[in-house]
Amino acid sequence: MTDKKKVSLIHGDNRKDNIKKCLTLIQQDLQPIKKAKNILIKPNLVALKPDFANTNVEAIEAVIEFIRAVSPDTPITVGESSASAFYKGLPTTKVFKDYDYYRLVKKYSNVSLTDFDKDNDVINSPIHSVVGDTHLRISKRIQEFDYKISLSIPKTHNFAIATFGIKNMAGLVLRQDMAMIHGMKGGIEVDAPKTLLDRLPPGTVSKARRKLPPWLINFLFRQYPAYRKSVKMIHRNIVELAKRTWPDLVVLDGFICMENNGPVDGTPVDMKIAIASADPVKADGVAARAIGFEPEEIGYLYYLQNDEKMGEYSLDGLVGDDLNQIKRKFKRHGTYDIQCQWQE
Repeated sequence: MTDKKKVSLIHGDNRKDNIKKCLTLIQQDLQPIKKAKNILIKPNLVALKPDFANTNVEAIEAVIEFIRAVSPDTPITVGESSASAFYKGLPTTKVFKDYDYYRLVKKYSNVSLTDFDKDNDVINSPIHSVVGDTHLRISKRIQEFDYKISLSIPKTHNFAIATFGIKNMAGLVLRQDMAMIHGMKGGIEVDAPKTLLDRLPPGTVSKARRKLPPWLINFLFRQYPAYRKSVKMIHRNIVELAKRTWPDLVVLDGFICMENNGPVDGTPVDMKIAIASADPVKADGVAARAIGFEPEEIGYLYYLQNDEKMGEYSLDGLVGDDLNQIKRKFKRHGTYDIQCQWQE
């Protein structure tokens, strides 16, 4: 268990400064960056809009500038695959363009952008679904990077209660398989029985969320037996994914977070915080507390600490600003009470 790692929390009025201060406070844990030969920064580009659902380009700049101070020439790749773009029939490069990511390539040396949209060389990750055990496919290119950074946003979630840095690595899953992590689909491409959602055109649920009021969507999900089953599966699925995509560093840009119907359709919360740790469970645990959850409420964090021993979410080693002065209780997702049944 990585119980000796620090976790930093900073509150301030400048997004980039917050992140840099967080990284400086834990720099002793970041020595492997100096030896890295190929670094991946994995942002969160889950949405076409609203903009606060996605990792702000300034947050990436802050991380790049910190890396460049200790490792001037190491190749840095900013890589992602956007599910929302997929459901609209768009490439992730469209999201890169809309959110000004191409400026990173122009501004910094040896920095590149890549998408995982059409990767065919894959790693299989076992998952549970409402129709039985199956697998999803992860881009094998993840193995090319010897230091991986997850740069995400604290949000409430419509299946997993909340999402932070660990779940953000799901962007390395092939886009046509991403929805399978929730447990409600058997998968079009993989060998598994088909569910109702498999038979619908890709993006049907996402389109419905755009056009129908959130209360109605949440009501419909409450009536769907597969949803009630899937909330007990997603946390185990995230754990299996995490074993194959484990980040070396989690940075959480909580300058603007999301509450209520996250991770796309929620409302913004100005928190003006940043969190960082080389123990991903510890980073996500502090983020959970900052938005009003206990880490053990969130199944995948509970499993990663207690079953897998891959990290720990205690507050030992917390440095920076006072969590008690910062934390607040976020509005839960409209199906929060059902999501909490993962333990049953």
